[in-house]
Amino acid sequence: MSREVKTRTTLLRQFGNSEKHQKALLGGMERAIISSKTLMLKAPLVLKAFYDNDILEEDIILKWGEKPSKRYVSREEAKEIRGRVEPFLKWLAEAEEDSEEDSDE
Repeated sequence: MSREVKTRTTLLRQFGNSEKHQKALLGGMERAIISSKTLMLKAPLVLKAFYDNDILEEDIILKWGEKPSKRYVSREEAKEIRGRVEPFLKWLAEAEEDSEEDSDE
């Protein structure tokens, strides 16, 4: 799926042009990931592909990671996905903190 994100970046960027749309993309990602054990294992790579290709904004990803929602999948499934992508969310939060520190100097 992460390869598909890369090859369809232009199209996906058109879908994610607002916060509401980016949240919907995250919900679609949750539904796709929960349907496949293989995708569940690769969830951090999928989320990173969305981030690296400027489809999802950093602050929206971090907000999404804070609170599991039952809007697209069950709350338990949402928690499972967030647990799987926790290392990426932690890296992203630390990278944001570092960039804020650099801009303060």
